This record gives sequence, C-alpha cells and structure tokens, in this order.
Amino acid sequence: MKQNRWRPGLVLLIVLVAVPLAGWLIWNNLGQTRGVALGHIVGQTPAPLAGLAELISGAYHEYRANAVRWSFVYFGCLFGSAFLSALAGVILKLESFGRNEKRQRDLAALSAALAALLITLTSIGAFEQKWRANRHAADALEALSFELLKPDAQGRQARILADVQRIVTERGNQVLTAAPPATPAQPAAD
Repeated sequence: MKQNRWRPGLVLLIVLVAVPLAGWLIWNNLGQTRGVALGHIVGQTPAPLAGLAELISGAYHEYRANAVRWSFVYFGCLFGSAFLSALAGVILKLESFGRNEKRQRDLAALSAALAALLITLTSIGAFEQKWRANRHAADALEALSFELLKPDAQGRQARILADVQRIVTERGNQVLTAAPPATPAQPAAD
C-alpha cells in the first residue's frame, strides 16, 4: 500500500528533475550549427577589415546565443504552463489517487498555480520580445558580414561600422522597451 501512496509524487518528482535536465542539455547545445559561414567570412576578409569582421562575428555569436537562451526560456515557460494546466485537470480525473482526495486536490491546485506563475513570468519578463530582438540582431549582423567580402568594402568601413552600431542600439532598445522589432536591418547602400 505504501508504494502506491507515493507513486504520483515520485512521478511528479521525476518529471520535475528530467525536464530541467533536458532543458539544460538543449540550452548548452542548440544553435551551434548557426553562423558557420561567419567563420569563413572572418577568414576571407582582407587584413584592413579583419578587426571589423571579428567585431561583427563576436556580436553575432553573442546575440545568437542569447536568442537560443531566450527561446528556451520563453517556449519552456509556455509549454510548461500548458503541461501543468493539463496535468491539473488530469490529476482531478485520475482515480488512481484512490482514497486520498485531499492530496489529489492539493496536487491539482499546485499544478494550476505553477502554470499561472509561468505564464505571468513569461508576460512580465517579455521573454518572447527578448528572444525576437536577439534573433533579429543576429540575422542583421549575419547579413552585414557579407558586405565585408565586397570589393569596395574597405572604402565603406565607416558605413559598415555605423550599421553595426545601429543594429546594436536597435537590439538594446527592443530588449529594454519591449518594442516590436523593425524589419530585419539591411546594410546601408552608398
């Protein structure tokens, strides 16, 4: 009898340990295939532009890593909330809890409360906006990096640097104000 009494709690504990562990593994491994071309561009950039290429590449990788992390947090909270909401309903309907209706109601209430907290954190924390801002900035920097390979890039070095500054500023504004991102930045034409 005692084993059946603790089984639902044990399953919940396993889920609460397995999900963050899987998330941590994803957090550390996702996004490693993006930006491969940037490494080649840095290696092919003429010497006078090498510092600018490194600057763009470093900012790109930072923003891309931030986008992966914010994506994980945003979608983790979103799907976690949906899971916990559904779990609350299922717990109330399960008859395997048997004689302990008080524990059944407590677990369902806890699950529903955690689901509500996750959605609240997602909304207040503006996780989606932070994910999108970093994703847009990384995409804009990736597009801008190709400008370094054009024959006239050395003559436009100041303009390319100004574009980097604009992208960095726009990203910061989007993260801080939760303003929707503009269309992906295009390199300025001369």
